[in-house]
Amino acid sequence: MKQPAFWFQKKSKIGALLAPLGAFYAWTIKRRFEKTTPYKGQLPLICVGNLNVGGTGKTPFCLALADFLEKQGKKVCFLNHGYKCEKQNVFVDLKNPIGVCDEALLLAKRAPTLVCKNRAEGLKTLEQTDCNVVVMDDGFQNPSVKKDLSFLVFDGRLGVGNGYCLPAGPLRESLEDGLKRANAVVIVGADQTNLCDSIRKIDSRMPILFAKVESDADLSKLSGIAFAGLGRPEKFFDMLRAGGAKLTETIVFPDHYMYSESDIEKMLKKNKHLITTEKDIVKIPEKYHSQITVVKIRFVFDNESELINLLKDIENEVYTRR
Repeated sequence: MKQPAFWFQKKSKIGALLAPLGAFYAWTIKRRFEKTTPYKGQLPLICVGNLNVGGTGKTPFCLALADFLEKQGKKVCFLNHGYKCEKQNVFVDLKNPIGVCDEALLLAKRAPTLVCKNRAEGLKTLEQTDCNVVVMDDGFQNPSVKKDLSFLVFDGRLGVGNGYCLPAGPLRESLEDGLKRANAVVIVGADQTNLCDSIRKIDSRMPILFAKVESDADLSKLSGIAFAGLGRPEKFFDMLRAGGAKLTETIVFPDHYMYSESDIEKMLKKNKHLITTEKDIVKIPEKYHSQITVVKIRFVFDNESELINLLKDIENEVYTRR
């Protein structure tokens, strides 16, 4: 679903009209936490979530977080809810990826990944493995498990949009409610909406990390059609253009889209040079992989030392078995 433009208009009349529905939606989230006793697992749990509907960069941040944790000597496992995964309650097998969603496949290339909608059951399964820290991709609004550390990831260009909750705006809950359960905030890209100031007014002590998404490839050598099925595909296209790629066309597919052979054939008829993301290539028939350039990305932190210190500061509390 394409997100409506009024979600990102500060003085939207439609947003204001729907605001009572948004307030009710936010109330239901709050009630879920009030009525649920979370499972307190034997393994430390780090949650990477967001307040906004759509892509903010959670999965790339999970991958970057795994790098930092492993440098500290931790053995990381990912817990993924498996949105649009046919297979559930399974560890991802990269040799047999059929029925596994894109995010889980991407995570599994980095560390063992369990797909399980029931977060508590997923944690219990991971407790039987040799990992000693779990990174949960998404699930910030899920009250069923106790998180030891929670990051909220925001797209710097969009911030919190018009500030309203669904369906009046893009938020699952208010910024104020979300910050009460968060331990740190990550803003990806330039802070174009002054989100940092808004956060500081609510919680002046909240750690705020700034990051950007980059590619190690020489993007100026790329040309052709760029396509993606992401929450925010324009971020990918903008990165390519900023790096000097000569794009003849950009094609947007729905988020988590599973590509057919005809989809790829249609694009190849237009241009033999196709460009896409790591998240998209895993959903494309393997026979086409050699014909598509995959641009790998990585998280680069402006204040990397702050993230390292944040992890070290909580080491005694988080990284010891209960």
